[in-house]
Amino acid sequence: MPIIDISGLYGDKASMERVSKQIGEACEKIGFMVIVNHGVPQKVIDEAWNETLAFFDRPMSEKMLMKTADEEKYPYGYSALGGEVLSAGKALEKKDSAASESGSESKPAGDLKEMWAIGPDNGAMPERQWPKDPPAFAGAYAAYYAAINDLAGVLLKAFAVALDLPENWFDDKRDKHISALRANNYPDQSGMKVQDGSIRCSAHTDYGTITILKSGGPGLQVSKDKDSPVWHDVPFVKDAFIINLGDLMRRWTNDKWSSTLHRVVNPSANDRAAWGRRLSLAFFHNLNKDAQVEAIPSCVSEARPAIYDPIIAGDFLMLKHLASMGKADPDAHLKAKSGA
Repeated sequence: MPIIDISGLYGDKASMERVSKQIGEACEKIGFMVIVNHGVPQKVIDEAWNETLAFFDRPMSEKMLMKTADEEKYPYGYSALGGEVLSAGKALEKKDSAASESGSESKPAGDLKEMWAIGPDNGAMPERQWPKDPPAFAGAYAAYYAAINDLAGVLLKAFAVALDLPENWFDDKRDKHISALRANNYPDQSGMKVQDGSIRCSAHTDYGTITILKSGGPGLQVSKDKDSPVWHDVPFVKDAFIINLGDLMRRWTNDKWSSTLHRVVNPSANDRAAWGRRLSLAFFHNLNKDAQVEAIPSCVSEARPAIYDPIIAGDFLMLKHLASMGKADPDAHLKAKSGA
């Protein structure tokens, strides 16, 4: 797992090209990296983190008032424990071997996390809805969203340089983006009866272009082999972000870059007290809803012709989301084409 100092992306041209090359190599080899010296103010991170913890500690009756009313129109808001099975969106036929200690082949249960998510405030989606308490939550969460979206823009410039494109190549495809910021609260499993087949976050790949993750504890694992996964722990680095690519970016680069399978495992019985509760903030960068995605020119050649049909970004993302909720065929996104 490469750990990359990205301070050079804020420097001169030579520094940016050097760091962009490192990022491009990580995108090609594994689709994951850890970045440090990222430029996001610690105060912004801390305030969002603390307010998010306070929100999840509110009574369930309050949180359920923010439950998403219509996931097919606006898939944001609150989702209770077990409300998602991400592996369902990947049509994974084999049971995740770490889902339980029993080895049972039971049908996978919902992922052991509760979630809160918002979309953009740029008019591309309906107006954000906020909980009444904690009172500082909305301001802290919105500030974090804005700061991480800025970081996504910096990373996309590096992506463009790494792909031999003009530095601003991605800009007009994200000026009305539909990126989502999601908080995941994994409860302390001490004393919890964990249902067979349950796991904190089942094996999946992400949907969009870039995921920027702030993690609060161990458990995240990755595997490059989707058929017979061999899992590797992602290192926890203080004051860092974990970056990974989504399926749309893999498709956009004509499979030159990777979107890598990952999961969050349960603590073993001996580790439950030490691991305790786990929180993460995941920013899923997405394109404009109507952006057409077809193979990037620098990723196509006679030896490497385009693999996929053009698709509309918003259609692709919604099909992936609905598949994770068990409401769409996991392979439906493969049939989505331009104008479909």
